Amino acid sequence: MTELEKMKRAKMYLDKLAAGIDPISDVEMTEDTVLNNLRLARCFMYVSDILQRVIENDGYVVKNCRGHRTPFTITEEQLGRIEISDEPVGVAVFSKRVAAVLQDGVKPLSAVQISSWLCDNEYLQESTVHGKREKTVTPKGEVLGMLTIDGVSANGYAYRKNIYTKQAQEFLISHLNDISDSLNEA
Repeated sequence: MTELEKMKRAKMYLDKLAAGIDPISDVEMTEDTVLNNLRLARCFMYVSDILQRVIENDGYVVKNCRGHRTPFTITEEQLGRIEISDEPVGVAVFSKRVAAVLQDGVKPLSAVQISSWLCDNEYLQESTVHGKREKTVTPKGEVLGMLTIDGVSANGYAYRKNIYTKQAQEFLISHLNDISDSLNEA
């Protein structure tokens, strides 16, 4: 029996329970049976409705199913709702702020995808330092308000990080569709 068939059978059982019928014997349950309680019947109907939506979607719960998200799209209204801060932020924070305004089921742009687009367009450059790959801001990126800073982790390790000023955040917002389009071309 497939998962979808199991869901259909479970829905049938819930529908019968909601109607006060024993799903195994198909006999009407007596009034004093706990399974014939009105509150439980409502619960069975509720769960049956949710299960029906999952069945209609070939067994997938879309909101949590990464493989069945629609490609990145963003409206002008959503672009206007992206949080922009006066304090510079890293690309991961920026990416999360973009994801926060998207509709459920829309695949967000990752920090890696945004950074890759910035490299492809020469706002960042990739190099190897002490055997580690790192992306640093180019002069072209500096003009837009992108900065590479040095930091120290809580464990005492030195690192370099790219941060984006308010001006750079606004630039990225105005180019989100370009970033998305470049992914579709790849």
